[in-house]
Amino acid sequence: MRAYRRLCNYATTAVKQETQYQIPTAARTEKKNPGDHDSHDLSKFYTIDSKTVSNIFQTGGMPKPFTEQTNMFAETALMIRKPALEIINSLKSTDFQKPAVRYLLYGQTGSGKSLSLAHILHYAYSSKFILYHIPYVPIWLKYDRKEVNWSTSKNGLADIPLVAAQWLKHFLHQNGALLNELNLTTSQDYVWSQRETTPRGTTLNELVTHGINRAKYACDCMDILLNELKAHCTNNKCKMLVAIDGFNAFFNEKTDLKTEDRVKVTPQQITMVQTGLSAVLSDWNNGAIVMVTSPRAALNTKRESHLPIYLIGRQGFEHIDPFIPVMVPELSTTEFNNMLDYYEEKRWLQKSGGRKELEFLTSKLPADLMARCAPL
Repeated sequence: MRAYRRLCNYATTAVKQETQYQIPTAARTEKKNPGDHDSHDLSKFYTIDSKTVSNIFQTGGMPKPFTEQTNMFAETALMIRKPALEIINSLKSTDFQKPAVRYLLYGQTGSGKSLSLAHILHYAYSSKFILYHIPYVPIWLKYDRKEVNWSTSKNGLADIPLVAAQWLKHFLHQNGALLNELNLTTSQDYVWSQRETTPRGTTLNELVTHGINRAKYACDCMDILLNELKAHCTNNKCKMLVAIDGFNAFFNEKTDLKTEDRVKVTPQQITMVQTGLSAVLSDWNNGAIVMVTSPRAALNTKRESHLPIYLIGRQGFEHIDPFIPVMVPELSTTEFNNMLDYYEEKRWLQKSGGRKELEFLTSKLPADLMARCAPL
């Protein structure tokens, strides 16, 4: 009987403690349009509606752990941070009649560079920029499971046709509706073979679709598409944002790719890499270029530093000079606490406390914090 009473008293105390614990609410902003975000919204979360997420990020652009988390929480909430807001404010005040300005996001692995880029992409999409977006360069280069052929149009370079066709699908998914609205067309005839041509005046949507359906020509379509978009931007027919995550992988010393004759190719020998390097040249107007460097995109032997000069080397530095470097630091104290408030609000964390320990274990890096909180 006494044991039963003690058990009842323990249960009553536990219920009271649970009742007394107030679930915190994360600081949020009601501004859904990233163009409306300002310094008053820093460290707060904003929600991207599911349709917009599908239009921009369905085929890439957000880290996989973050995507899994958003599926769990049934919402995509991004924290508004200073690096992204700095570039967005700069884009608002840019003179687009001048050559495209280049920005370089850099920082430690897991500091939130890809999500800062996602915030910028959302702004550009909302402002009707055409997105020439490469979600993550190492995916092109690191895995030896791809068909690699010597290019028939560029001597000494190799094509990855199926990867190029997948990227064209990504581009069309992001920009198909806007391209139809702008009605952009090709400026000249393109001959693929004796029987296949793309005449002048063909819409860019049709050009992209041709590359998807005929993967053999996908790499050339990707290159032609870039040149046509640059020309249309310079002629004030549209605006474009070039966004490349894992940019420093373009300057790695080697890849895992081999051609049909078992020849290993370097990044500089791949046509898609040459197209990507051409995309970051500021030889066009009405646009901007945002690149992201990360130690994770480098080879395993070159991850000691997150500084751009170390990751891209002299060759890469000279290729993009001049550019505006924007560091993505670890979370501030306000950002760190608001992120934990968000996890507790979503009941991802069941109890309060332990914040000092999490701060020590994660160094306030958002990716590490997400990983540490997942099994708690």
